[in-house]
Amino acid sequence: MPICFGVRLPSPDMASVCIDKGEFDLWEVCRPLLSDPEMLEKVREGRDDEVRRCVGSLNCLSRLFRDLPYTCTVNPALGHEVEPEYHITPAAVKKKVMVIGAGPAGMECAIAARGRGHDVTVFEGSDRIGGALLGYAMNDLAHKEDLLDIVRYYETMAKKKGIEVKFNTRMDPKLMRSLLHQYDVAVVATGARVEAERYPASTQDGLMMDAKDVALGKATPGQRVVILGAGKVGLTIAEALATKGHQVTLVEADKRIAGDVMPSFKWRHAQWVQELKIPVHTSSKVLAIGDNSVKLVNDKGEESIVNADTVIAAGPRRPNQELIHELEWMVDEVHGCGDSMVPRGLTQAIHYGYWLGVRI
Repeated sequence: MPICFGVRLPSPDMASVCIDKGEFDLWEVCRPLLSDPEMLEKVREGRDDEVRRCVGSLNCLSRLFRDLPYTCTVNPALGHEVEPEYHITPAAVKKKVMVIGAGPAGMECAIAARGRGHDVTVFEGSDRIGGALLGYAMNDLAHKEDLLDIVRYYETMAKKKGIEVKFNTRMDPKLMRSLLHQYDVAVVATGARVEAERYPASTQDGLMMDAKDVALGKATPGQRVVILGAGKVGLTIAEALATKGHQVTLVEADKRIAGDVMPSFKWRHAQWVQELKIPVHTSSKVLAIGDNSVKLVNDKGEESIVNADTVIAAGPRRPNQELIHELEWMVDEVHGCGDSMVPRGLTQAIHYGYWLGVRI
């Protein structure tokens, strides 16, 4: 009797190897065809690098459990195939589009807009495509390679679609004034930042670090780490550091951790926190930071002190919207996109970037 394998595999190549080894006879392709219905044709034509790979975010499953139509993190058109406004169609007027930020939202917008026939240039402050996703993907315990595949997909499509990416270029009003009348559309996809000013100023130089800097390897934390914010950013950094032997403590103002994590992954983070023995202070407010410690008070009025060589600010997140206001009088169309509008998650960044791109 033939053996059919229905578990998600990252690529058809892996399925072929398993079939050749006799591990199973048929690959029942399920979720990978939701993420890219053209996967098999792309592979047949030697365009494997253009495949939108399923990253196993279980967005589809989370929706199914709530009796909602399927959606996919990396395929914004899933479930909307018969709706014209979700299709990439030739634009009535060809425009010169600048996209500020090469994260998921910015790149989705750039690729879709280029598909409509616009000339697209992406301005990126760092030296790589990926934005915050790049750093957090490198620290993810479950989906590191899957998430990095998204970055590789954007790098591939930028080259194949002829999208110019200007790296190490931070857009500001001064630079924009030098580019006046060169672009018809500006898309601000500058992401979000941690609102560190919500916390008391540290009285000790070098004690406080930003989560993004730690994720990207730009800052190296000490042995004892206190992370402020137990949402998806704080949890990802905490879990990664704990696996490397750091003593990590999480501090969260809300009653529960993982408040911004999608339903199907809350249990996974809770399990990792338990397995890695990460202490968590919920319903807690930071009173002071300094002298290698963080002073806390909980909702019962009980104060405590947690020793720390490093304090990492991981939440709350605030949108980087300043450029939207600055550019309003410098270019015909200005749009915000992704976390620069509302800090949410990877699904929303990809979907809103695509939706904007097909409408420019």
